[in-house]
Amino acid sequence: MLLWSAVGLKAQQSSPAVPASSYVRVDGVTYGQGKSAPLLADMYVPKDPGLHPAVVYIHGGGWTGGSRTGWSRLIVPFAEHGYVGMAIDYDLSPDVRFPIALEECKEAVRWLRAHAIQYHVDPNRIAVAGGSAGGELAALVALTNGDNRYEVGAFTNFSSSVKAAVLYSADLDLTKFSDTDDAILPYLGGSCSAQHALCREASPQFHLHGDLPPIYIGHGNADGDVPYSQFTSFVDAYRKANGAITPFTAEGGPHSYAADPRWFQANMDAVLSFLRKNL
Repeated sequence: MLLWSAVGLKAQQSSPAVPASSYVRVDGVTYGQGKSAPLLADMYVPKDPGLHPAVVYIHGGGWTGGSRTGWSRLIVPFAEHGYVGMAIDYDLSPDVRFPIALEECKEAVRWLRAHAIQYHVDPNRIAVAGGSAGGELAALVALTNGDNRYEVGAFTNFSSSVKAAVLYSADLDLTKFSDTDDAILPYLGGSCSAQHALCREASPQFHLHGDLPPIYIGHGNADGDVPYSQFTSFVDAYRKANGAITPFTAEGGPHSYAADPRWFQANMDAVLSFLRKNL
């Protein structure tokens, strides 16, 4: 699986700098304690007065790599439009296995609610976003709203529920990958065939029940890392489960389509429209 967040960082470095006049960036804020080090986040806070909607961003990297810093290019336009951004790191495999990363992502949402006043966040308007493996985690954060099994860590007196989710090139059905996949094996601690129930639990495709939050989902139909069929299957199943879903197809787009100049603006405009309606 491609290190999706690293591709985003490369695109960021080759693009013109975006003026930072309308937001403040605070790097390296501790939101929790990981297996061996603090869990860090970068905060993007609009300067406009009042409370703002917020998005927690989860990086990709096959659950074994990547960093919060690769999200900057995709976060800045939303900070410029009045959204607080929180780009997080989480513990990576093989040092930890599912569901540790999911628990940490949900802790980040709780931390943000606990610090809502400090970062000018409307606690009732929080969404989650993720790309590739981060898309799997973002989807699971949203699809486990109210599920106390994953409420581990600090600030458990605050909710980890989110109002909406944004997914880019997400891993949605881990059962469809090879039993020798070099990302899934360390993430789950074994093959999907050997631990089928755990593999399904880590797959958003099998969490489509109950009160489903609105989801924006984008995917390139030339994705060589996560098959486009996962996108279409998820969209169809979400609609059948009476969930509100907004699909975006990047025609000819690769796994990293969202950071690619050919689709960047159209994708960003579509996400902004989705967030204005649902957050």
